[in-house]
Amino acid sequence: MQIEKIQFEDIRYNPEVSAFETLVRVHEDGQDYSYPARVTAPLHAEYAIVSRGLAEAARRAHRQGKPELRLAHAAQMPLADTSSHSETSILGRLFGNRAA
Repeated sequence: MQIEKIQFEDIRYNPEVSAFETLVRVHEDGQDYSYPARVTAPLHAEYAIVSRGLAEAARRAHRQGKPELRLAHAAQMPLADTSSHSETSILGRLFGNRAA
């Protein structure tokens, strides 16, 4: 299994612990997983250093496979075709003519 892609959500600086934090999404074998990540660095740290630290923290969490930290994303479901039901209300579809 090989990590195919790593993406960051909005990176925030937490001054209380002097660290950058984000939710990192790891894409592997067609499945997406998200992990909280934190890297201790000063506010003026270079982006490359911060992003490398956050990515490494996510890789470590992913390799450890701790289920309490892992958020698995469900696969995208195709939208159902509702064009045939567009003129019928939801109550009409649920209860038929009894809804009137």
